[in-house]
Amino acid sequence: MRINKSFLNYSRLIHVYVSMALLTLMVFFSITGITLNHPEWFIDNEANVDELELQLPLSLLEVEHQGELISYLHQQSWFSGKRFTLERDDYELFISDKGPGTHLAITIDLESAEAFVEKTNYGVWAKLNDLHKGRNSGALWRFIIDASAILIILFSITGFVLALAQRRVNRTLALSLVTTLAVFFCYVFYV
Repeated sequence: MRINKSFLNYSRLIHVYVSMALLTLMVFFSITGITLNHPEWFIDNEANVDELELQLPLSLLEVEHQGELISYLHQQSWFSGKRFTLERDDYELFISDKGPGTHLAITIDLESAEAFVEKTNYGVWAKLNDLHKGRNSGALWRFIIDASAILIILFSITGFVLALAQRRVNRTLALSLVTTLAVFFCYVFYV
């Protein structure tokens, strides 16, 4: 197949720079892809759980002061305040803050102002796996995942264009493409 030389040069340039940008991310997603497929490797890893009981100022527990309570807990470094959920009933206030590989739960008794804090750290591999999946990781990390996916698509397409220009690999390229598509469609339709 004959490909325009300027288009080929442009594809090569994009392919090289995108591959440099993706190097670290592709290694990260490849390693965490393997660890996600083999959770049994980490079955012995136990979560680190820290528990604490504390007394909060009673004035912060009224509904109209809920924002001040959140600010107070944030200032005390109990949670980041970015991904938290809050549930309230007549007797308790429950605050949950989940991050990659971590979970914080604060239960506050509204009558006595006693708070029970439970911080769970599931470890480095859980954090990396959660980042791979984008779980509890925030908007910036979701953007990085989306940008990575777009760059991988661009990298793959420009690599395909560069391979098409190589006459000696056209048959191998066609065979590889047909085999990959056949395996993919067999898996989708028969599994």
